[in-house]
Amino acid sequence: MWNRLLHWRATCVVAPFLLFIVYAGTTGCAGKEAAPVNNCAADSGRLISLKAVVADTLRLYLDSLLVVGVQTPVQYVEKENALLVYDGYNKRLLSYPLDAGTALLRPGHIQPLHLDGKVTYFQYLRPDSLLLYTYDSFQLLFYNMAADSVYKTLSFTGRPLPPNLAFNPAPPNACNAAPIILKDHTIIGVGYLIGEREHEVPEGRTLCTEIHLPDGKVQHKVPYSKVYRSANWGGVHMRTPYAAYNATEDKLLLSLPADHRLQVIDSAWQVKDIYAGTREPCCISALPFPKTHQKMKDPDMPLRYFTGTPSYRNIIFDPYRQRYYRLLQLPPAATALNHEGLAEKHAKIIAFDTAFHYLGEASLPGSLALDNFFVTARGLYFLDAANKDSNIGRYVQIKMEL
Repeated sequence: MWNRLLHWRATCVVAPFLLFIVYAGTTGCAGKEAAPVNNCAADSGRLISLKAVVADTLRLYLDSLLVVGVQTPVQYVEKENALLVYDGYNKRLLSYPLDAGTALLRPGHIQPLHLDGKVTYFQYLRPDSLLLYTYDSFQLLFYNMAADSVYKTLSFTGRPLPPNLAFNPAPPNACNAAPIILKDHTIIGVGYLIGEREHEVPEGRTLCTEIHLPDGKVQHKVPYSKVYRSANWGGVHMRTPYAAYNATEDKLLLSLPADHRLQVIDSAWQVKDIYAGTREPCCISALPFPKTHQKMKDPDMPLRYFTGTPSYRNIIFDPYRQRYYRLLQLPPAATALNHEGLAEKHAKIIAFDTAFHYLGEASLPGSLALDNFFVTARGLYFLDAANKDSNIGRYVQIKMEL
């Protein structure tokens, strides 16, 4: 189910802006096979098996208008000890106090927002101010809730340039798992483009976009890691970057699905690759045919390939425990696949300290919405996608026994 939702997000949200890219990458002759590319986990020490358990549950009351789903933007605000939820259908911001001491949490405040465009991400700035991102226009909106209006707009698009093999920067695809990073003099977003193209210049296919303040100048930074330089990774799910930011150390972390290593980026945009993968045997295999193969025209092929391939995703910074958590998804058993060759992938969580020393890894319970999460002093919470009560939004705390 969730794999299908991820497929919808990638194709329906991003693809309209990338028709040239997909077309250029999928025309050509068929028949040839590519040399197999396997990126296997390094032997970096013994496996430390941990147990992840559900330690707490938060139940949010949902009124008749609100739907909390996989991609619903949420943010925990420590100063108010509240969970903020953005209702994209009705353009409202709901604040749920988490110290109410009740079994069912109700919103303490509901703020209507008068906005144009589809908001895919927001960030709390001050009690009266929000930062919102609209993917359809690649714009940041600074919103004053007291005045009920946008007081500043910034764009992630600089001087328009036609896509080509040498320069293909991705606009931000901001979400809970790839947040906008707001610094004193810069704003950074992380995103990706769909498609696989022969002969593209890897350095020109960048993942990060930086807005300089106060002049609004846009620069594009950080290409895919070396793993992506030559192989065919399907062009969709295995191209999706995940990000986290450690404000104390001013480090941006990128987690790429096909790479056992993290890209750790400092304030000067120096990139350091650090091994942060599983200690179990694990090989991530690229597609065994060229990017110009006829099979690339099959719209269902990328999802089947993704389902059957190990892949990394979220990198999460826990400032309360000074840890990083990285998620790894593993293919389902063959017996679990449906007639289309699809099933939910199993997820693991791998823990590291802030020096990237390995602390251990554990299997996660099934049916967690991995894109919808937040961290508090109590722990790490994910939306429970198995919840069937339309009047309740259920978040479960995942505790690792370290």
